[in-house]
Amino acid sequence: MKIKGLLKVSDTLEKYMKIIVTAFFLGWNVIEGAIFENEYPRLFVKLYPIAAWRLMLLIALIVGAMWDPFVGIMLAFTAFFYVMDMEVTIHKWR
Repeated sequence: MKIKGLLKVSDTLEKYMKIIVTAFFLGWNVIEGAIFENEYPRLFVKLYPIAAWRLMLLIALIVGAMWDPFVGIMLAFTAFFYVMDMEVTIHKWR
């Protein structure tokens, strides 16, 4: 009986976590997508040229999509806005 109760709580917690993560990245995408050439923190600008950072973004996208398709979609939009904005603005900030 206790195991069924724990599984139910675990499933409910996972649902809420998926909703929270999806809502967070949706909000981030609305903010980033609404502003052309948004200024990123210096750390994001300095990490962008490093190939391992972009590979880590790709791995995060794959893991997020395996966890929940909606999280994967939001992560894909986030990575897209980041890469596209960085291509334009990285030359201005060097």
